[in-house]
Amino acid sequence: MISIFRKKRQDLMEKNSLVKQADNTGKYLKYAIGEIALVVIGILIALSINNWNESRKDQLLEIDILKEIRNALKDDLKDAQDNLSVHREKLTSQNIVIDWMENDQHFADSLSLHFETIEYGTFFEFYEGPYKTLNQTGMRIIKNDSLRNQISKLYDQVYESYNVFNRAYSQRIDENKKLNPIYFNEWSNNEGKMEPLNSANLKLDNRYLYLLKSSKNFNSVLVSIKIPQVISEINTTMQMINNELEARN
Repeated sequence: MISIFRKKRQDLMEKNSLVKQADNTGKYLKYAIGEIALVVIGILIALSINNWNESRKDQLLEIDILKEIRNALKDDLKDAQDNLSVHREKLTSQNIVIDWMENDQHFADSLSLHFETIEYGTFFEFYEGPYKTLNQTGMRIIKNDSLRNQISKLYDQVYESYNVFNRAYSQRIDENKKLNPIYFNEWSNNEGKMEPLNSANLKLDNRYLYLLKSSKNFNSVLVSIKIPQVISEINTTMQMINNELEARN
């Protein structure tokens, strides 16, 4: 009988031991899971803060680049407006000289200034530094798709088209100037000294008239289309930049 009680007692002790072990294991697992959860949460918070910091840096960089582009466009706009004024004057002089060459008119001293006016072209020296910075940084730094596309269009298409056309116009002027030593006494810079050595011979040279009309036709496109387009697109881009910067405030 005593041995039976002892055996029962031993069985109960073993069962209690197993229960305690199971209970301790459960507590340990809960603790371990809690620790892991805290570590994961900490990592996620750290990543979130880091991403926020990086995003903030990108936003500040984007704003700086947009401001630099806007400042550059102000100078580009003035250059384009000045060029438009000059080309309008040149177009007037070209028409006057062509009219004189095609009609029976005597040479007047006022024509000297018009001959000089048609002798030079213009340069569109746009400041591309900020746009180069944007390309090096990555165009995607500008989050507004419409603004990003507008800036690319302005620099890569509108400016490029203007410069290509302007270079072609200047080439025709240069071809005209090759005939100057034959027909003119001297070339001066808007001093009214460019007079034909022989007006009759100049009028008979179809090469000079052909090149003059060609350059005039190119100039007409610059005055009526190319330069106004540049001015319009610059104004549009600047307004879009202003809107974007105001939205960030």
